[in-house]
Amino acid sequence: MPIKFLSIILLFFTLSACAPTAVITVPASIADRRTTGIQVEDQTIEFKATYEFQQIEGNFSASATSYNQIVLLTGESESQELKDKVESSVAKIEGVKAIYNEILVTKPLALKEKVKSKTKDYGITTNVKARIFKEETKSNLSPIHIKVVTERQIVHLMGIVSDKEAEEAEKIAKTSKGVVKVKTYFEIDNQYKKN
Repeated sequence: MPIKFLSIILLFFTLSACAPTAVITVPASIADRRTTGIQVEDQTIEFKATYEFQQIEGNFSASATSYNQIVLLTGESESQELKDKVESSVAKIEGVKAIYNEILVTKPLALKEKVKSKTKDYGITTNVKARIFKEETKSNLSPIHIKVVTERQIVHLMGIVSDKEAEEAEKIAKTSKGVVKVKTYFEIDNQYKKN
């Protein structure tokens, strides 16, 4: 009996924790320039990629970020062979249109250094998104339209944007504190010009 009661309490807390997420996610989903179906497809691609990475043996860490079915691979690998295996595993996933493999072939960082690097990356990503949010009132540029991924202080930008929005986002990222380099993978669609 106590286990059943505990399960019900845990379920309650889990479901109540989802409510704020749902309230935030639904409006963001509507404002996204991708269709809802493509947003779901992107999440599915990311989940499948994570599963595929677990099937590969070797010393590497990788993340897959899918935006409009275009996958950005980031992380580190001790060999080009492992980097290529990771890319091949993602290429087999149904729905993937293109892959940008930005996995660094390098000696993996020690745990302490990795934590330090990831903390810097998180701060940079947060800063770039906040600065894009600040610019939202001056243009159509919105953090909802731009996916920001930071790995080893290299900022990767993805999204469906106009030429002007791409230029603004890149400028914001390049002038953000701690950024070593900016790489863009935008899909340009000029129907999103400011009115």
